[in-house]
Amino acid sequence: MINNCFGSWRPQLFFRALALLGISGCARPPAPIERALQGVVEFEEVPLGFELAGRVRGVDVKQGDRVQAGSPVAELDDELERSAREVSAREADAVTSQVSVVQAGSRPEEIGATAARVRAAKATEDLLTRNLERQRGLFERGAVAQATVDDLESQLARATAERQSVANNLALLQRGARTVDVKAAQSRADAARAAAALDDVRLLHHDLKAPSSGTVLDVYVDPGEVVAAGTPIATLGDTAHPYADVFVPQGDLAGIHVGGSAHARIDALSQAFKGKVEHIARRTEFTPRYLFSDRERMNLVVRVRVRIDDPDERLYAGVPAFVTIERTR
Repeated sequence: MINNCFGSWRPQLFFRALALLGISGCARPPAPIERALQGVVEFEEVPLGFELAGRVRGVDVKQGDRVQAGSPVAELDDELERSAREVSAREADAVTSQVSVVQAGSRPEEIGATAARVRAAKATEDLLTRNLERQRGLFERGAVAQATVDDLESQLARATAERQSVANNLALLQRGARTVDVKAAQSRADAARAAAALDDVRLLHHDLKAPSSGTVLDVYVDPGEVVAAGTPIATLGDTAHPYADVFVPQGDLAGIHVGGSAHARIDALSQAFKGKVEHIARRTEFTPRYLFSDRERMNLVVRVRVRIDDPDERLYAGVPAFVTIERTR
């Protein structure tokens, strides 16, 4: 009799059982091989467009070009904007100069001229005062009419008002610019400079540049076309780091985590591409929100995104990918 894990059997029956079962001794069956999950290779695509409307002056890329971050993609005609910028710059210079004028106050020549006007107005006022006194004396003796006295009184009142007005202007000139006037002039200058700076920013937005490195997947416009703000000019794709979304049954999620290693294969190449789990969805898909039977629970899946390393850019969008995710125990 032979003693083993199958008990005490006759040799003929024991070896016949081994031949039928394809096993020898008490060896355990091998661990199940991790099956590949099917997905589709996709690129991160970025549509590029101008923030302003205008006529396209030139397109610097074509489909399939490899570009670096900051590389020119297209330009808008900026002739009108440059003319407006020149006008804004001149206005800013003029208003800024006005601030200096206000801060400097009045020149001595202006003060002297206004003082002379005050003296002239005072002399006229004194002359009219003396004439009025004489005419009143003549009126009392009946030598002149009342209308003559009234006319001189009116002239004297007007001369007095003019002298006071010029004297007030002289006082303002001697006192210099008010703080509020200086602040108002400074505010106007700041606004003019801000308008010129805004024109500079608008000019920068007439040049469309690549925000990151990648491959031009599509170009949608030609030079001379008029485009609206936000109209796609080209599409940029990250062809060195494609991704594939695979759907993992909810019962097989154990051991899968963000950052975990993965491998992807395609039909055209025997080489496997390295990758990493980038995202695991927090919800299952293709299912209503209630409990399921044992058979229905097998259909619950979770979307898992695997980022693939392809520095040689040998993968193409839309190609089926077969992804194997390494699990941690």
